[in-house]
Amino acid sequence: MDWVLLLLRAILGFIILNLGLVTVAYIIYGERKVGAHMQARQGPNRAGPIGLFQSFADMIKMLKKEDTTPKDADKPVFFLAPIVASFASLAIIAIIPWSPGSINIFGVDVNFYIADVGVAMLVALALSSLGVYGVLMAGWASNSKYALLSAMRASAQVLSYELTFGISLVGIFIMAGSLSLVDITNAQNAAHAAYQPGIWFVLLQPVALVIFFTSALAEASRTPFDLIEAESELVSGYHTEYSGMRFGLFQLAEFNAVFTMSALMAVLFFGGWSSPFSSFFDSGQSLSGIPFISGLFGSGIIWMLIKIFLLIFTFYWLRWTLPRFRYDQVMNIGWKKLLPLAIANLIVYTLGIALLQK
Repeated sequence: MDWVLLLLRAILGFIILNLGLVTVAYIIYGERKVGAHMQARQGPNRAGPIGLFQSFADMIKMLKKEDTTPKDADKPVFFLAPIVASFASLAIIAIIPWSPGSINIFGVDVNFYIADVGVAMLVALALSSLGVYGVLMAGWASNSKYALLSAMRASAQVLSYELTFGISLVGIFIMAGSLSLVDITNAQNAAHAAYQPGIWFVLLQPVALVIFFTSALAEASRTPFDLIEAESELVSGYHTEYSGMRFGLFQLAEFNAVFTMSALMAVLFFGGWSSPFSSFFDSGQSLSGIPFISGLFGSGIIWMLIKIFLLIFTFYWLRWTLPRFRYDQVMNIGWKKLLPLAIANLIVYTLGIALLQK
């Protein structure tokens, strides 16, 4: 039976990862559409109805384009860099819990996530920082001053914001009593949380959300922290010398980081798949027996996706609203603003817990 479960998990993993890739294609489309409307223009509107197939047309174009390599590049490292960058961002999808419950296939219960890791958040933190290695490899191997400067900026930025990224979550781990994303989700659901708060952690840790979201912007190199690309200064940054599908893999990594960061925020602060109406419509509650309505308003993947796409829209909104920070401003925000704020927030929270337990 173990091999059946392993096979079913492999199939589920294949489905989830491919759905994730399709979702990333539409995240790219969505950013172009939102940016166009914010600038009073049309955006993609030729490939398919209202341009819905534009990302796939771009992918075909990149596959057909010539794949060039600089003459003096470090070729093995140059070839591996986009693979490392895209793998790091895609791997986080494996530990995201998408929906409660399970589905029975051939007598085996299969959950709606690829893996429930006991230290899932540590894995996510490790994978998010691993992505910068792809940038460093690309910057070094390209033998270009622009790419190398971009890689140096990336290493400094990730080092600065990885601290606040992790410290902001310590309060979440204390409340949930676990590093598992499944346990953290359950701790925010009144139906599951016997000894945990049973409410969304954003209500208890709003400062941590602001710190985490700002750090996520820097981790994903999104505006206003997009100094790594900085077209006005570095041409295109670390992927200046890349073309064809290798350039496409870097784009995949960037937009998949937006998707995974939004999914992590949905799980950590907004209850993941839990519904705001869970106390009425979840299984065993007063209104849970109403057909369709209970499925719509009860906890499930629908609410997980709604939260993710609202957070993704926030990424879009900031991209087309804020100007890019200078390098010294990025460092000052990380070390002089966010880090002291994250430590102060943790101290205040732990003191509050200690006082309440007396």
